[in-house]
Amino acid sequence: MIDEHEWRSVLQVAKDRTFSLAAKHLFISQPSLSQCIKKIEGELGMQIFDRSKSPLQLTEAGRIYIEAAHKMKDLHQDLLQQVDDLSELRSGQVRIGSSRTRSVCILADAIASFHQRYPNIRITLVEGSTARLREHVQQGHVDFALLYEPLPASAFNTVPLMEERVFMAVPPHHQLAQKYGPQQAPPYPSISFKAFQDEPFIALKPNRRMTDIFACLCRETGCHPKVIFESDRILSAAEFCSKGMGSTLVTDMVIERGFRGESPFFFNLEEPVETRQLVAAYGQNQHLSKAAQVFLQFIH
Repeated sequence: MIDEHEWRSVLQVAKDRTFSLAAKHLFISQPSLSQCIKKIEGELGMQIFDRSKSPLQLTEAGRIYIEAAHKMKDLHQDLLQQVDDLSELRSGQVRIGSSRTRSVCILADAIASFHQRYPNIRITLVEGSTARLREHVQQGHVDFALLYEPLPASAFNTVPLMEERVFMAVPPHHQLAQKYGPQQAPPYPSISFKAFQDEPFIALKPNRRMTDIFACLCRETGCHPKVIFESDRILSAAEFCSKGMGSTLVTDMVIERGFRGESPFFFNLEEPVETRQLVAAYGQNQHLSKAAQVFLQFIH
């Protein structure tokens, strides 16, 4: 394969039309330059320069080589420009895997801010279940996905993003919230899960971590709220709660996102509930691009 040193040498000789002047411009000795050209001609099986004429003239093979060398030079410059653009985030793309809830609560503002700062970086959002997102990461379909620990270290690299806590949300005018007044701000008052015995409750459908937390709280406290509705997403459950349907478990991710109307009232749970570590997960043998690294800085 013709390397950069070789085609640059030929282009310089063709420009200067003497080996001595070309060698000076290339900052190499004339014998070294002559040896390089002879090597190329030996590989081609034909001469590039007609040495019987002064100044040097290109042969027909030489003209073909020069045309190809100019193309290689252009490609080389284009490659360097594209890499430079990427390093300065003037081009490229970021492919992100996420659940619908995390897309709304975490990524929406980050994507808008990132796009405003780097408008030429294309962002692709791939939404799906946790299992599907893991597959996307392992198959290289996304640069990274927002997932929760634990993840097998043999398959994933991770960048910690935020620790997520669980809270109890009750409808804004619920009797348990009345004594605290209409305004609330962290730190939220504490309450025991036992207070929700037979209370209307919005649960999540099976195979959700919050469903497991709900079951664990019921088992440990002996308290069994009255499940009146099962939602697909924690974000939807929180919205139904704000409309007065019933209480539900939420995370600070959902609380910080805000609500379209009146907000539920939030309590810390007296019972210990394990926090979740949200991470940006990418493949064990995958490189996290500069654009992806910078994007992660926009996630607070």
